[in-house]
Amino acid sequence: MASSSEESSQPKTALIAVGEAMLFKPTAEVLAEQIRQKEDMKDALEGKAEPGSLDVIHVVVGEKDLNRLFDADAITSYASCLKDQGGEMTIHLLCGDGNQAGEENMATVKMSFITAGLRLDQMVQGADGSFAFTGYKGRRDDESDDEDYDTDNDDKGTD
Repeated sequence: MASSSEESSQPKTALIAVGEAMLFKPTAEVLAEQIRQKEDMKDALEGKAEPGSLDVIHVVVGEKDLNRLFDADAITSYASCLKDQGGEMTIHLLCGDGNQAGEENMATVKMSFITAGLRLDQMVQGADGSFAFTGYKGRRDDESDDEDYDTDNDDKGTD
């Protein structure tokens, strides 16, 4: 188990870039990995992030690289690194050049959240046709117990 001083120096955010989606320079605050082969995606956080240690994970992948490099099963291993309550994962599906994300590719990303046990909460389309899919592990900090959706509560009186 890490000491409190070691824990405070550990990154709380991870960024996994798949293919040529993004080039970046890692910092001490962000754990960053570049994936160039599909078989490397699943182990991108292995030995670098402890279970339950990350607040946020961003996975950035170009649509043209999705079928060739994206491993939907890897999202399950990444999810184990998220905090149990409110850990957030966003998968950025970049299209660029005014292209639109294909339905099959969008379904692949959505299914990766489901199989990882994450609650897909937002799907936002950018002006360039790219999408950001955001899901959460457990309950977010800004959710309250009264946000449980009760479809039977329609203010009917009792007889």
